[in-house]
Amino acid sequence: MPIFAYLVAVGSALMALIFFANATLEKAGPPIVTTQRVGLPQTQVPNPIQTLTSTPAPAPDMTSPLVLVAEPKDQPEVPAVVPAPRAARAEAPPQHKPVTGPRDFGLSGM
Repeated sequence: MPIFAYLVAVGSALMALIFFANATLEKAGPPIVTTQRVGLPQTQVPNPIQTLTSTPAPAPDMTSPLVLVAEPKDQPEVPAVVPAPRAARAEAPPQHKPVTGPRDFGLSGM
């Protein structure tokens, strides 16, 4: 049990250092200076009446060159969709073939 002997030796050395430091160091005043106040400090409550006002935003300058450049130009009329292609697509035969036969999704093929 050498670990216990080590702990006893180190512990007694540390205790000796504490007593030696207490005897040789000069005595100082209290380490913490306190006031006569007892309890928690008072909370700082802001003024409960607050008046929030906002000024209206200025009107946008619609004569600015950047605004005039960004204006949409007159678009040409888009022709209406001709119903003939829609009818042709509706009459086209389906591209997929239905599966008609036994389906085996099990693990029997492994």
